[in-house]
Amino acid sequence: MKVLLLLLIGSLGLLGCNNKPTASLNKTVTTTDNTIKLRPLEKLSLDGDFDGDGKKDTLFEHIYSNKTMNAIDSAADPFQNDWATVTKWFYDKETDVYLTINKKNSDTLHLGTAQGLYCLINIGDNNKDGKDEIAFVVDRLDDSRTNTCAIYTLCNNKWTLLKELSVNEAAFNFSTEQAPVFTEIKNYLEKRNGKWVYKADTQDDYDLKQDAGKMKILQLDQCK
Repeated sequence: MKVLLLLLIGSLGLLGCNNKPTASLNKTVTTTDNTIKLRPLEKLSLDGDFDGDGKKDTLFEHIYSNKTMNAIDSAADPFQNDWATVTKWFYDKETDVYLTINKKNSDTLHLGTAQGLYCLINIGDNNKDGKDEIAFVVDRLDDSRTNTCAIYTLCNNKWTLLKELSVNEAAFNFSTEQAPVFTEIKNYLEKRNGKWVYKADTQDDYDLKQDAGKMKILQLDQCK
């Protein structure tokens, strides 16, 4: 969950697939919605030149209810409600997580029903097309800790998927009281010596067997 984790040593199942929320931080409780405890949602933003015009853009995360036709600022707290209640709350609200740039007529990237994003990262102009690419992981309403990092670019003014990487949500665990802003995904997508590297999904992604599992230099194709 976006608000993660004080690890409880010796407790079983904290990272298990059947109970996605683990442990609560002290600052989670706020109000109630028909006995459902709510928490404020943290929405990410990101600066970069995403459209290639040489000017700074800002990309914003939004969480919207297609039922009430309003933005959602607080949602069911996964640490103070059971997981089935949290999932039902989001689906009952017909929530949609989406990304927009602070410019008129810019494309909107809809990501569907979810709690938000674990991370939103500017990985720079990796494919040398004059635009910064973005990487993010959606906080899905499922029971699995296996997830996907998606890498997108604006192609002909439309958000276009360039690559997907498998990640484990344990990469977003933290033990501080304040949730960090993740600028990389440890062991999956990192910047080393000025270059982005990633962990490939299969052995076939490596030229040499002995390199399987190691981080590779990220190379993205230009969109067509």
